Amino acid sequence: MLTMFIRALILYVAVILIIRLMGKRQVGQLQPFELVFTVIVSDLAATPMSDVGMPLLYGILPVGALLLAYALISIL
Repeated sequence: MLTMFIRALILYVAVILIIRLMGKRQVGQLQPFELVFTVIVSDLAATPMSDVGMPLLYGILPVGALLLAYALISIL
């Protein structure tokens, strides 16, 4: 139980940091592309949060890759 709590806390902090890097504070400021990004990030973080047998990096690395893709698309 404590393991799941710690995993959830770590993933929560990671997702909050990723969303903050987007520069948006409210859902109303999100463009449709950014809203889809947010939903995908939350889905990627949910799986390792609930499955203790799955390493946390399986949730954090894809979220980081999405952040990189988001940054590249924003620049273009």
